[in-house]
Amino acid sequence: MNTYTVRLERLRDSLRRKRLEAFCLINVESSDRSNLYYLTGFSGSFGVLIVTKDRQIFLTDSRYITRAKEIVSGYEILELKGRVTRVATRINRLKLKNLAINGPTTSTWLFHQLRDRVKKTKLVPVAGLVETLRTVKDDSEIKAIERAVQLTDRAFEFILGKVKPGVTERELAWEIEKYIRTHGGDGLAFESIVATGVTTAMPHYEPQDRTVQKGDFVLFDMGAKVDHYCADLTRTVVVGRATNEQKKIYKIVLEAQERVIKNLRAGLTSKQADAPARETIAQAGYKKNFGHGTGHGLGLDVHEGPRLSPWGKDKLQAGNVVTIEPGIYLPGWGGVRIEDVAVVEEKGCRVLTRAPKKRLIEV
Repeated sequence: MNTYTVRLERLRDSLRRKRLEAFCLINVESSDRSNLYYLTGFSGSFGVLIVTKDRQIFLTDSRYITRAKEIVSGYEILELKGRVTRVATRINRLKLKNLAINGPTTSTWLFHQLRDRVKKTKLVPVAGLVETLRTVKDDSEIKAIERAVQLTDRAFEFILGKVKPGVTERELAWEIEKYIRTHGGDGLAFESIVATGVTTAMPHYEPQDRTVQKGDFVLFDMGAKVDHYCADLTRTVVVGRATNEQKKIYKIVLEAQERVIKNLRAGLTSKQADAPARETIAQAGYKKNFGHGTGHGLGLDVHEGPRLSPWGKDKLQAGNVVTIEPGIYLPGWGGVRIEDVAVVEEKGCRVLTRAPKKRLIEV
């Protein structure tokens, strides 16, 4: 069986366990693009799947029908003419008692439109059927993520040469994007964060026209996408000579991250995976300055399961790919975050990121 057939059978197993007859995925304007790609290899902005116990139907419109016939194998491929609500006609022909529909990615409007047109089939909104399958990566997925990480590492090395007083955050963000797009990347995994000075205290920040000043922290949160899979890297550097306070905060965050890496392995809960970072930062007196989780899953999307967080309920499995990104943020002063990507294994983890971090880089 090929990769997509294996994934389909795993999906069918999930449906059987939940006593559901079939599953429907509707990707409109890329609303469920990652799940569609995972099950078919098709990356267009529009496509509909209907998977029953013995059939798999792929519907798309005239823009993509030729492409779908070239890419998608093992499915009945049909052209959908007219409004997406005509999917209801196909559902009615299958004479199902119930049909799971991916709730988080289906608009309320579309769900109600379909429900009103489906005569004898109960539509059941579900969450996580495909996303749960995606949390454990196969070898081909891990290799794609590794290529994305390697490109991101090189982009970081490149951007360090562009950091100097007077350059703006927007200019640095653009240089990162240009490098990734001209060195083999599909594009950005997400919009780059380039924060400087006091703005480094904002964990998610949009680059502005603020110029780099001597003595500033510069925080880069960046990632390439390669073969549809994402990377995620954060490094914090300083322009000129670092102060003792900057070195101190950096050292605490680095220790927190290294403790997570040393502890990380299959079988841990989200809270157990997160705990070493949270404890390290709290013991140093900065408990209130680390508000987000220690990490998250990474794959076709930059944020996937499982979470490394005191609020998560996940249990780590071998094959999960996660970020490890503790931070300390001091409003009015600045912040430090250090982030790597790691593959969870039975007895530990394998860190994919190679960008330097052992000391606070001065540029």
